[in-house]
Amino acid sequence: MRAAVSVLLGVALLLAAGPRLRGEEAPALELVTTLDMGEDLAVIAAWSPDGRLLAYATETEVSRKKYGVKTDTESYTYPSEVWVTDLVEKPKRILKRKSFRDVEGRIPSFSVTRLAWSPDGQKLAVELTDDEGESGVFLLTPEGKSVKLGSKGRNFLDGYGEGWLGDSESLGLLIEAVKPRLLHRVSLMRVSAGRELWLFREKTFAAVAWLPRAHKAVLVERDKEFAEPPRLVLGDLEKGTVEDLGELSDGYLGGLQATPDETRVSYFVGQEKLAVRGLTKEAAVEHWPIPFSRYEWVGTNGFLLYIEPEKIGRRTGWLSLYDPAQQRKVRLLAEVPVFEFAVAPDGQRLAVLTAGEKPELRIYRLTLPPSSP
Repeated sequence: MRAAVSVLLGVALLLAAGPRLRGEEAPALELVTTLDMGEDLAVIAAWSPDGRLLAYATETEVSRKKYGVKTDTESYTYPSEVWVTDLVEKPKRILKRKSFRDVEGRIPSFSVTRLAWSPDGQKLAVELTDDEGESGVFLLTPEGKSVKLGSKGRNFLDGYGEGWLGDSESLGLLIEAVKPRLLHRVSLMRVSAGRELWLFREKTFAAVAWLPRAHKAVLVERDKEFAEPPRLVLGDLEKGTVEDLGELSDGYLGGLQATPDETRVSYFVGQEKLAVRGLTKEAAVEHWPIPFSRYEWVGTNGFLLYIEPEKIGRRTGWLSLYDPAQQRKVRLLAEVPVFEFAVAPDGQRLAVLTAGEKPELRIYRLTLPPSSP
């Protein structure tokens, strides 16, 4: 009887102490600042490689009147803008919505769907997508100057899903092969030369994870008829060759990402199952209990940040952390749902875009337990 009471008392003490990771230490978030968006809504953010600058995109409602013979009607567009801040000085607007007026002076709807910093922090690729689902990538400096393709070329190109390589001169891009973006082809733009190379011409892919330092990419290869099982391949972006890593025998649902050290990739194979594996054909596959949602690796310490959806299929949810060494989950923000976040490369700062009646862009300092040996 005394033994049973002791066990129950021990369980109660553990529950009262709350979640812990790696001994007595637990992750912590400290609010640093909340950026003033005015009437705009922040939609996406990305840290520079050194973690000093934060680029973020906003959108707002713009009304316009259409004059007819009998009546005037009013319509609305939701164009985006891009800002860069060091969290000390006033944010600088580097892409203005007014720059995209049509011949009649109207501003169309478009969203910033991706922000990608070059490894040297000197260039920013801004992906814009319009109401028709067409995307283009604009190249800017952090000060807002155009980065030309070639000595006298334009500063934009068609494509989406862009990723810089380690030389900060080569930009990988996806081009739609099967609508609506079910399969893609791959191209590589040499920015200074203004020269575009088409890679792996006979192949189509469901997803890509860029490996900047290695100048390679991990891809999920699919045939256009979806008749064959998906295969994982390793593409050399310099040589244009592909190495087969084997069939994805447990399936593929989406979400392909590479770890920051470029030694593993992760992808969903179920609504609550994230596959993690190395980049050899013989690599073992681990399965982690992560919900199918937005997620990011944190630095190189093995932790994973993700959004725990409020409901299945919802984009918004609770910011949570998974420690694979302890196989434990911790909810980091319980008081407010979020719909987007960005982790600084060193894993110590976090930009969080909250959901709700008054969305905010918050900056947190993230403190994590030490990594397991």
